[in-house]
Amino acid sequence: MSFDDEWAQLVAKASQERSAQTRLNRLDGDEGGGGGQGGLTVKQDDLGLIGRAAHGLHAGLKADGKHPVSASKSAGTQLSGDNFTSGAALSKVAETWKTQVGTLLEACAHISNHLDFSSRSYGAEEEKIETGMRNIQGQLMNPSRISDYYR
Repeated sequence: MSFDDEWAQLVAKASQERSAQTRLNRLDGDEGGGGGQGGLTVKQDDLGLIGRAAHGLHAGLKADGKHPVSASKSAGTQLSGDNFTSGAALSKVAETWKTQVGTLLEACAHISNHLDFSSRSYGAEEEKIETGMRNIQGQLMNPSRISDYYR
């Protein structure tokens, strides 16, 4: 019996039982979450787009995020020298801006690096699982054969 045939039988049996403990990838009244594909699905392309966006934001912010700081500090110093109290406030705003830009840069770098790591790690894990779930002839094992390992 092929994997697909045996899986279809198991799903049909579970659907008939309808007990709270025998639900395969669906909620009560649901026709099978995610179009029957099951589980959490993340496409590598989606991860790549998010990672590139974070990297692009990081690069742009790193290049352009400093400009307001130097201009504001200079204006704050000049205003303070002319005895304007707004000079100290403007200098404080410039320091706060610098801190916030640094925090955002770290967050963008963290997101980009984490997505790169996750993509590589999950790809390697998926390959390991797929390779491990095949029999000696290289064919996918059917569910009953796989369940023998977990009894």
